[in-house]
Amino acid sequence: MLDSDGLPEIVPSFSTPLMGPQACVYPDAIRDILRKILPTDYFRDLEAQNLPHDKRVQDFERRLPLVTSTPIEEAPSIISFYLLAKLRSKTCRFFFEMISSWLVPGTSLNNVLFFAGDFSVPHVGGSQVYTACEMAMFVERPEDLQKIRNHFPIIQTEIKAGVRSAHHARRILEIKGWSADQKTAEIHERIAYMVKRFPKEFDADVFAEMQHVLVMCRDDFKKSRECRHLARIISVFYLFRKQVHRLIQRAPRKRHLMLKLYNVHLRDGEGKGQNCLGMIAGVRFLRDKEFLDERHLLKAVRKYFPHARIVEGSFLTHKREPDNVVTLYLEFEKGDGAEFTQDEIKKLEKQLPRDLKDRIEHPMHPVFNPRNEEEIMRNILTLGNQIKFVRDIPQLHVTFDEQTYGHLYFTVIMVRLLKDDSVAVKEMFQATQSGITYVHDRCRRVGMLRKKYPKEANVFRAKVAKEDFLREDHSIDLNKARQYVVAEVAGVVGEVRDYNGGIIAKQDELMSSLRQMLQKEGTVNTFLLENFFYALTPMVMRSVMAPEALRVLYHMFAQGFDIGVDTERPIAYYFEEDDEFLYTVVVADAPEARDDVDNSVQELDIDISLLARSDVTLSDTPAIGYIYRCDSAEERLDFQHAVQLASLAATS
Repeated sequence: MLDSDGLPEIVPSFSTPLMGPQACVYPDAIRDILRKILPTDYFRDLEAQNLPHDKRVQDFERRLPLVTSTPIEEAPSIISFYLLAKLRSKTCRFFFEMISSWLVPGTSLNNVLFFAGDFSVPHVGGSQVYTACEMAMFVERPEDLQKIRNHFPIIQTEIKAGVRSAHHARRILEIKGWSADQKTAEIHERIAYMVKRFPKEFDADVFAEMQHVLVMCRDDFKKSRECRHLARIISVFYLFRKQVHRLIQRAPRKRHLMLKLYNVHLRDGEGKGQNCLGMIAGVRFLRDKEFLDERHLLKAVRKYFPHARIVEGSFLTHKREPDNVVTLYLEFEKGDGAEFTQDEIKKLEKQLPRDLKDRIEHPMHPVFNPRNEEEIMRNILTLGNQIKFVRDIPQLHVTFDEQTYGHLYFTVIMVRLLKDDSVAVKEMFQATQSGITYVHDRCRRVGMLRKKYPKEANVFRAKVAKEDFLREDHSIDLNKARQYVVAEVAGVVGEVRDYNGGIIAKQDELMSSLRQMLQKEGTVNTFLLENFFYALTPMVMRSVMAPEALRVLYHMFAQGFDIGVDTERPIAYYFEEDDEFLYTVVVADAPEARDDVDNSVQELDIDISLLARSDVTLSDTPAIGYIYRCDSAEERLDFQHAVQLASLAATS
């Protein structure tokens, strides 16, 4: 039934009936809003059509949500804004926030009234609950009135979208700019929802993770990232930590790493978008003081995307000391700002876990090796004796001296003939730009050639930046650093003979041949190749072994590490052979198992000139490989049996 004003009965949505003056004021306020925003005699016309109940409901709800205002005509004046919609959680708060904060951005208007009521209309909507809101604002200045006139249609559209969907409401408010407290409250609600929905995965201690991440984040980090994204970081941090702990229980001696990659769209304060890739990692450190930071993550990504950059201020890390489990977050962007494709993300998810394990850095303490003056004098005499003719070039002896936190030092001894046009070595370095820093020690004459040409010995230290010679795991490549020093000295003083670098030169020659051979076949894992080659023993094998044989063993190592081992198969062995060699690689889940195999091989008492051995650890997985020069089928079989029996014993 309709009242004298043509309005239906309004039933407030309270479990307790209204008492006293509220019994009529509350429904009357709702009726007043309906009267102002619905067409005149709407309910009478609807009743006159004699429609079935469900049709009346459809007609009424087809108009919802309704967002309107009183006429915006003059200032100063009071303007009322109205909302009529189906009841949803936080609808009134969203309406209030949009009108009060964003109707005239940057201006705080005086709010003189706000009313909101939940009700049902049995005559039209049955038991469906609706919300009616009125907000009155005092507008004093004409310029504010013009801004409202221009901006209200946009706000009207956004309010309708937000009222229909809580997701859209959150997105709209985030884009417009939530305060830090508002974002924190929204994140808390999202985490609480996940705890309620997934009780098996999330416990109450996820809130401690949330608290740490939110305290760790800077305000500008939270400002440019959506609540949904921040909640995702927190939840994945928590889940990764739990998963790594489960893996530790199953395999306590192994390093475990979890990785998640996904596209992220950032938005700055001016509304500009930025495409980037979010990386979340959880890793278990095996030793104290290991660390993995943004430098290591960037180098790993640049292996596949050379122009990738870190999004400034995006690095987060959380380490718990007792369990040595660390969670990290970092964002990358391409050089051209394009979005990472799903194929690119899948490739990174497959390749990066191993790369990141190899890049975990172990702190290296500075090394100081006091120089042996007697040895220096002996080397000076030896180099002096090498110069026998006037045409002989300077003789060079280079040895590693000292490592500090930022530099490497080498002691360089150079003996040369002095001629009429000779310039002091110190002056040559001062006049030439070089990649090494010359630190003068001494210069003296050490004899004569043909009683006419003095022999001069120069002793100095060469200082080079350590950063240029760090490998993927941040170990120092001293061989490469030494070669660099020799090349730089030659660039300053001219052609020299590297007296104590003969064996090193032979090794470099063999390594270069092997690398070229592998590069012709496809992509080369440089880190594995270097570890494998420079672990060859006896050391002479790094100079005399056939590169074709080394190529075979390298591929066997690569295959073994790709397949890997697990709790069901803690050790695996591979054999290949040709007319000259028997090749063997054993991959184990622990160094002890690998050592057992090696001890079994040593018991065969094979001549050291016939057996090359390489001991490699990659991504914390130990392996050992052999090249056995043998043409006897029986001896080859004995070797294989020794490896197999030791492997079986290690797994039993």
